[in-house]
Amino acid sequence: MGNGPLTRNTSGVANVPQRGAGGSFLRLVLKRALRRLGLLDRARWTRDRVNALAWLRHDRRFLRRGDGDGLPVPPARLRILTTASPSVEWFIQSGRSGADSIRDLLARNGVPIATIGSMLDFGCGCGRVLRHWADSDLQVAGCDYNVDLVAWCRRKLPFARFETNTIEPPLPYPDASFDLVYALSVFTHLPPALQQRWIGEMARILRPTGYLIVSTHGEGYLETLTTDEQDRIRGGQLVVHHDEEAGTNRCGVFFSEAYVRGDFAPGFDVRDYAPRGARGNPPQDLVLLQAQATPRLGSTPTTTPPPP
Repeated sequence: MGNGPLTRNTSGVANVPQRGAGGSFLRLVLKRALRRLGLLDRARWTRDRVNALAWLRHDRRFLRRGDGDGLPVPPARLRILTTASPSVEWFIQSGRSGADSIRDLLARNGVPIATIGSMLDFGCGCGRVLRHWADSDLQVAGCDYNVDLVAWCRRKLPFARFETNTIEPPLPYPDASFDLVYALSVFTHLPPALQQRWIGEMARILRPTGYLIVSTHGEGYLETLTTDEQDRIRGGQLVVHHDEEAGTNRCGVFFSEAYVRGDFAPGFDVRDYAPRGARGNPPQDLVLLQAQATPRLGSTPTTTPPPP
């Protein structure tokens, strides 16, 4: 997933600063031409290789300065897959910012991270955020849709346990397994019906009154939408792009705060909503939800089985 949405850049993605839109039409034309010629995958491989080489000297300087975290760094192809950049510095620092934003959001709501016993990174990618819990006393788990990312984590990050999942629930965990689940840039790539099934699954694997932290595409993304879509967001609705490609970056879901507070998560209370608060996934918003000890009538979460 992400870090996957259920794969971040096929996974939940950390957003690096984006280029201007001026060349977007030409890039689209070129992409279509390369696809027709059967050269798109090769062209992407070449582009990523060149980008990684361009960053190599900078990355070496960064690591020599001792600014890393001492843990293995995933290869460039996995960094690009999960952050859209080969930069080791961005991978480490954005992951650190992501972990700090989770810690800070909990603390300002009276929940010190030391009170959390077990946590799950839902859409963990290659451990961009999860690696920053290595020195904690937490029981840490991660899961992702992408088997290559999970395989790397299992080999290189032994302080946590990792599982793979599919685009649909359930996850391979017993009921009430975690005190905290966080999902950064995951629900941003799931259409509403699939969101609801995963919300139900989050309620199942969380302990009573456990916490769920999610990032969303909020007002920071309004300028990327049409005027009609902006009006729908301001009216408290969702906007969904390419729902037929759920779980990939092509599927983009844009939230209003009113929707998050009202319809997003049955069975949960919204404890906090931080505009642009997902500092490792700028400019996404960050939301703290708490499972209701006894879900209110009409809001009991359920996990719907996948369609046949």
